[in-house]
Parts: sequence; C-alpha cells; structure tokens
Amino acid sequence: MRSCPYCYSNHVTRVIQSQTQAGSSNGSTFSSSASFATIGASLSKSLPVPISPLIGGIAGAVVGGLLGSLFDDAPKQTPSYQYFYCEDCGRNFQ
Repeated sequence: MRSCPYCYSNHVTRVIQSQTQAGSSNGSTFSSSASFATIGASLSKSLPVPISPLIGGIAGAVVGGLLGSLFDDAPKQTPSYQYFYCEDCGRNFQ
C-alpha cells in the first residue's frame, strides 16, 4: 500500500486512465471513399457508354471503402498511464 508523499496518508487510490489518440482511422477511410467517389463520378462522365455519374460515384465509394479497409493498419491500442490520488489532501502523485 502506498502512502501520500505530501501528507503521508494511507487513503490513496490508484487511478488508471486511457489516453485517446488523435486521428482515428475512420476519418481516413471516409476521405478515401469520398475521393474514390469523386474519381468514379468523373470517370463515368468520360466513358463512351452513357453511365450516370451517380452510379459511378457509388461504385467509386464502394471501391474506396474496400481498399481503405484492406490497407488500414491494425487497430491501435490506446496507451494508459497510472497515478495515485490522495483522498485526504487531494493531490495526485506517481
């Protein structure tokens, strides 16, 4: 059992806190899908066979989503850190 280095109390609680990481993978998957949707719509306009840009955009979004999920990194674990909280004096320490 730890004691507080400030007031030497034994009423100490261990706190484990997870850190959130900036830049989640969902945003990059969405942006790649939107990019592919734009490319698909542009390509459908330039094809000799009349295809609606809407269909080209939907096809591009599907392809972009599939490629994004295939090449996405493994899920990142959020690191955590711990500290102690003194219930008597209200200070945090390690």
